[in-house]
Amino acid sequence: MRTPLSALVSILLISLLTILACQKNEPTVTPSSATVSTLSCASAAYSATAASGTAYTATATVPYTSGNGVAYAAGSAIASTGITGLNATLQAGTLASGTGNLTFAISGTPSGAGTATFPFTFGGQSCSLALPVGAPGSGTAVTTNCSSATGLAQVVCLAEAFKATLTATQLATVQLTYTKTNAVRWSNLPEGLYRNRVGISWGSLSATQLTAARALIAAVLAQSVNNEGFDEMEGNLVADDYLATNGGGSEYGRGNYYMAFLGTPSTTGLWELQFGGHHYTLANTYNGGKTTGVTPSFRAVEPMAAVTANNRTYQPVEQERQAFATLLAALSTSEQATAKLTTTFTDILLGPGKDAQFPATKSGLKVGNLDATKKALVLNTIKLYVNDLDSETAAAVLAKYTADLDNTYLAYSGTGTMSTQNDYVRLDGPGVWIEYSSQGGIIIRNTPHPHSVWRDHTSDYGGN
Repeated sequence: MRTPLSALVSILLISLLTILACQKNEPTVTPSSATVSTLSCASAAYSATAASGTAYTATATVPYTSGNGVAYAAGSAIASTGITGLNATLQAGTLASGTGNLTFAISGTPSGAGTATFPFTFGGQSCSLALPVGAPGSGTAVTTNCSSATGLAQVVCLAEAFKATLTATQLATVQLTYTKTNAVRWSNLPEGLYRNRVGISWGSLSATQLTAARALIAAVLAQSVNNEGFDEMEGNLVADDYLATNGGGSEYGRGNYYMAFLGTPSTTGLWELQFGGHHYTLANTYNGGKTTGVTPSFRAVEPMAAVTANNRTYQPVEQERQAFATLLAALSTSEQATAKLTTTFTDILLGPGKDAQFPATKSGLKVGNLDATKKALVLNTIKLYVNDLDSETAAAVLAKYTADLDNTYLAYSGTGTMSTQNDYVRLDGPGVWIEYSSQGGIIIRNTPHPHSVWRDHTSDYGGN
């Protein structure tokens, strides 16, 4: 018997509704989305500085880590809070498979001086861009975009952009003659004990000027690596701010760090970018369009324990301590005996004022006598210092130190853990010289903290 047509239609409609209902209840399947493991808004770099009441157009780059290589679309405009009048828009792009940068276009006219904040979420992480906005007349709003330049040309571009924000009086403090006398004027002592640093203090800069200064320093340091490169520098400043508010007073803090140009920044002549204060010194020398020296480079931190600021936890020299401790623990008993020194060291040998005072004879264990695994541990320790630099500069330096590795010596004294007071270790090669010393606390009593210095036998101060 045939089924009536109306019954067939009813059956088909019921079947269709059942299928649609089932589809509606199933989870939606979407393509894999962009993900990152960290966003570092604290390390953001801006292509121009902002001033209150002045129209502003620039880009901001935000470092990320562990990108998953996925393409992403442009975002919606994010209105600034705090200082209003600005919008930031994420530009479309494709994540690197690892570290990289997001780019935001920022435009508008700031409503006042202070900090314009742009909160956003991307790739499963949240972050807040903080753009300093200077007061009217506090400095020129730089519109120079240095992002298209590379290498030394970009460094020079950013140096000139910073100089353009300064008054004539400030510029005279920053731009000095290159002399060895000026170059050696750095110290690990706090401001109250050493007032001979060259350059201008960061504490005297406006928000606009400080943004330009930080962009320059960021260009010569590695990006997007926790507690290394630019992030390590920021961690040192955070720790110094901690000392200022926990017993150290006004002699400590990031405002007591100085920046100077010794010689005029250029892609042809001799000049040095020097930045430093208590517990951090960077000294990059350039000549004839090349980087001719990246030492002395001083790193230290107090407290050694982690310090939190701006929703980040920093422990900037802990990776170096761990690397040395791992290296020494990997040695055999006889190798440890050869490497161990009989002298007790309460500080590093070649700190400030100890230029060119390398020991005449190398002491300890020759790295060339180690197996490949232990040699790799030595090289890994060296990398934690060299790879603080931008990748191009670091690669050239590391190639030299790798070639010299077999003729480098390892020596230590103390427990070998690098966490007990008077623990000491050094690497001494044809070029490289790295020391790490654990010593008593100054502000945070009864707790050791490290001093560490990287020097080079032939290219300290660019070999000058």
